[in-house]
Amino acid sequence: MKQRIITAIWGIGLVAAANFLGGIVLKLFGIAVAIIAIYEFLGIYKVEKYMIYTTCAFAVIFFIARFDFLIKLFIIFIALFLFSFIKSFKNEIAAKSIVYSIFAFIYIVLPIFFLVSLYELEDGQKLIWLPYLVCWANDTFAYFVGITFGRRRIWSNVSPKKSLEGFLGGITGGVIAVWFYFFILNHRSFNFDVFLTGIIAGAGLSIVAHTGDLFASMLKREQNKKDFGFILPGHGGVLDRFDSLIMVVPVIYLLARIGIL
Repeated sequence: MKQRIITAIWGIGLVAAANFLGGIVLKLFGIAVAIIAIYEFLGIYKVEKYMIYTTCAFAVIFFIARFDFLIKLFIIFIALFLFSFIKSFKNEIAAKSIVYSIFAFIYIVLPIFFLVSLYELEDGQKLIWLPYLVCWANDTFAYFVGITFGRRRIWSNVSPKKSLEGFLGGITGGVIAVWFYFFILNHRSFNFDVFLTGIIAGAGLSIVAHTGDLFASMLKREQNKKDFGFILPGHGGVLDRFDSLIMVVPVIYLLARIGIL
């Protein structure tokens, strides 16, 4: 527990520094998270090293290239497709490696890119905290409500410790996190519309966070792994800490772009 707390403290410090400084520091933080998470994810599927390095290289290019988002996405996927087409003639293992690499790009790189991009939106310096607030509140409330009141087990075949009470506690935490963002960070005036939006958005984002956690648990269970990695003592790997956040970020980005958040 002591090691877990120490890791959490310096991890929060890194996130805070990247969020406060923004710019190139935030982008480098996003690139580092994406590369480590790719390595962890492809590692549990025993993807060939050259394909791991290639995917990481494409991820870096995607972050630093100054093209329009859709143009970058098109170029990267065309490159990955051509690479996969050529390598698929080699053997079945090479073909599977390509599939896992493409999935890793969609599952990891794009959400982390959206996370960094939140900073560039209106109120971005505040908005970038919302994914962390939602995920931390969701996990914290789900954990403490679950161990205190948890009786009804759900999704036991994927994550045996999950309970209905913990799930509902996590939703409560998500709602409180969005309210905190609205009324404390963003200084919005209190009215029923904002209050109700906080409930709907918070509950929805919490469900998405739970889904991300369960999906990651399913992937690890499929490969008989407890964690994706070990770089964070007491917590596992980077992807173990970002499994909920990478699901939540694209939804927050979309809601921010259409003016709901």
